[in-house]
Formats: sequence, C-alpha cells, structure tokens
Amino acid sequence: MLKRIATVFFLVISMSFTYHEFFVSVTEGHYSESEQTLQFTMKFIGHDLEKALEIAGAPNLNLGTEKELPNANEYLLKYISSKFSIKNNDKPIELNLIGKEVSNDDYIYCYIESEKIKKDSTFEVYNALLIEVFSGQENILHFSTSDKKHSITFNREITKAAISL
Repeated sequence: MLKRIATVFFLVISMSFTYHEFFVSVTEGHYSESEQTLQFTMKFIGHDLEKALEIAGAPNLNLGTEKELPNANEYLLKYISSKFSIKNNDKPIELNLIGKEVSNDDYIYCYIESEKIKKDSTFEVYNALLIEVFSGQENILHFSTSDKKHSITFNREITKAAISL
C-alpha cells in the first residue's frame, strides 16, 4: 500500500513539471539627446539568431569564435534591417550596427544606432525578429526618453507600434 501511494505521489509530482519552450528577444532602446539618435541593445538567444540567419541564407557565421567570418556583421545587419525597422512620417530611418557581443551563456547582444532624428518626433517601430522561425516568438521592446517609458510586446499578430519621443 505504501509503495502504491509513493508511486502515485511520484507520478503526480513528475506530471506537474512540464517542459515549456519560450522564444523571446529583448530590446532596450532610448533616445540619446546628446547624439540625437535612437540607440538599441538587442538581446538574442544565440542559437535562435543563428537559425534565423541560416534560414535567411547566411552561411555558418561562427559568431563569437575564432572562425567567425570577416563579414559576419554585414549578415547580421542585413537580417536585423529586414525584420526591425523604424519610420518617421513614413520615411525609413537608417540603422547602423555599432557592434555585437557574444557571451558564454549563449546570448548575442547587437548594438544598433539610428541616424539623427528630432526629439519631438513620433516614429513607427516594426519588429518581426525571429518570427519567421518560431511561431510563438515574442519580441519585447523597452524604450525610454528622459521623461517617457514604453514597453511593447511584438509577436506574429503585432509587428508594428508607434512611439512618441
């Protein structure tokens, strides 16, 4: 009897721990008053970003290794620009990849900066990063100015949002 109770208890406990997969990127952004630019830090799970790059046609870039391709940043910017963009009055704002960091815990950080824009602007953000790879992908954007904070979650259904500076 005790053995049967222990077995049922074990089954109930083990079934309460189910495996969930979450696909999330986080982008921190702000308006730099001194530079008059939008500045973003994008945090990706490394193997998720590499899978998206591969699907987009990039060769194996070996990001963060000694074998990293010399033009890896070009592939990164091309992918990011195709899935993340900013418009001001329907005019695209140019984005530049300032650099990247590949950490030992499988995160890749990409640093993006816009061309100069005016502080009194309203702009539209398009964010569909990794959505073509993972149907449950969510992209969280935290954006701040000196006096405002915005948090927006993008996904397969919501890929655009407006932000006022």
